[in-house]
Order: sequence, then C-alpha cells, then structure tokens
Amino acid sequence: MKNFWKNINKTSAAKFAVLLLALVNQGLSLTGHNLLPITSDQVNDWVSLTFTIVTALIAYFDNDTIMKDSKVDGGNQGETQK
Repeated sequence: MKNFWKNINKTSAAKFAVLLLALVNQGLSLTGHNLLPITSDQVNDWVSLTFTIVTALIAYFDNDTIMKDSKVDGGNQGETQK
C-alpha cells in the first residue's frame, strides 16, 4: 500500500480533489443546497476586479509608446520609429 501512495502525482491528485468538490457542489446545487455560499453578483464582482487588476498590470509593465514619432522606445533613446 505504501508504493501506491508514493506513485501518486500530487498535481493530479489536487486536480482530482478540485473536480470532486465541483461535482459535489453541482449535485448539491441541483437539490437546492449550497456547499459554497457564493452569489452570482459576487462572482461577477470578483471576475471584474480580477480583469481590471490584470489589465492594469499589463498596461503598467508594457513599455510601448503611444506616439509613432516618439523619441524614447523601450530604452532606445534617440532613435525614431519608422
């Protein structure tokens, strides 16, 4: 039995546990019980917040210039884009 547990991939086991939790939640939701007490408005708020944060971080760390004739382009000072 010890060899069985040594051969289990931890990542696959974690994925299976999350899938099992989702299936149990879906089954309980169909019967009118909620395992995870989350409303659809809360999901919408979290998705919007996550999208805003990711977009802001991408825009902040992206080093592109807006103007075509900008003198500074990603550290190449003095060169003009054509």
